[in-house]
Amino acid sequence: MKKLLLLTAFIASYCISAQTTPPPIYIQNYTPNYVEYNLLKSNLGSSTTGCTPNLEARDVTNNLLKLGYTNDPSVSIDASYDGNVNNTFAFNAAYPSTPQVGRWIVNNNFAAPYYAPSGVLNVFSNVTTWTGIKFGVQDQSGVNVGGYYFLGQFCGSTTVFSNLAGNLIPPSMTDAVLFTVGGATWVVIY
Repeated sequence: MKKLLLLTAFIASYCISAQTTPPPIYIQNYTPNYVEYNLLKSNLGSSTTGCTPNLEARDVTNNLLKLGYTNDPSVSIDASYDGNVNNTFAFNAAYPSTPQVGRWIVNNNFAAPYYAPSGVLNVFSNVTTWTGIKFGVQDQSGVNVGGYYFLGQFCGSTTVFSNLAGNLIPPSMTDAVLFTVGGATWVVIY
């Protein structure tokens, strides 16, 4: 009985803690292409207000984030971003290939981006979830070969675009998928 109570307490505490910390997003690139992307977070529970706040990741010079390529299709180049967007500004030793976010654009206001540390980003992190990724594909010479593609969910819609069905993709790619496991969001490009 004691073990059952401890197990129940552990599961309950895990569920509570999982709901108070915004979950991360993981990106895996199994292609011989660079992937340039924007990550999107928004408040899907507020569709009447345009799902504000809407957050869009950019690099320090306001460009797209760029993930490297692999020449071995069994090995991925990985990126990971914390659910608290303030933590996306720092180097991630566990995922060293992760392109660092330099600024977050809020509600398409490119004139007033947010930089770390910012208390308002903590607030935005807690009311938003990872809702999508918009990405393009470049060959190893930097020439665009595909995109831009969107995986995720638009504001006010219940449809989740979870793969690239219906899109014209480069021959060096098979597909890309977006899914959620254990609260975390995954994007796998292969």
